[in-house]
Amino acid sequence: MMFWDRINALLAIHRMTQTDLAKALNVTTSYISVSISRGTIPRGDFLIAASDYFGVTPHWLMTGEDKNAIDAKYALVINNKKIMEIGYLLTKCETDFVELIGELVEHEISHQKTFAK
Repeated sequence: MMFWDRINALLAIHRMTQTDLAKALNVTTSYISVSISRGTIPRGDFLIAASDYFGVTPHWLMTGEDKNAIDAKYALVINNKKIMEIGYLLTKCETDFVELIGELVEHEISHQKTFAK
C-alpha cells in the first residue's frame, strides 16, 4: 500500500471525498486527483497537513508503519473526546471488569439489532 492508498483509505473511513479533503487542506482537487492517478510523492506541506488533519504520523502516511499507530478501524472515534475518555478510563480498570463491559456492549448491540427489525 502506498501513500495515496492510505489517503484513499482514510477518506473512505471518514466518508470524505477528494474535494472535501482539498477544501480542508487548502489545496486543489486536481492536485489530489492527479497525484493519486500518477502515484507521485506528496509535497511536504501536504504530507504534514494531511497527517495533522487525520491524526496520523507523516511516517505512517509514507510507509504504513508506526508502532504507536491506532488501527484504522478506530479512526472514526479518535476525535470523539467522550469515547476517547472512556477508552482511557478503561485502561485503568481491572481486566475482568473491562471484559464484563465488552460483554455488556455486545449484549446491547445484539438487542438493538433485534429491535431494529
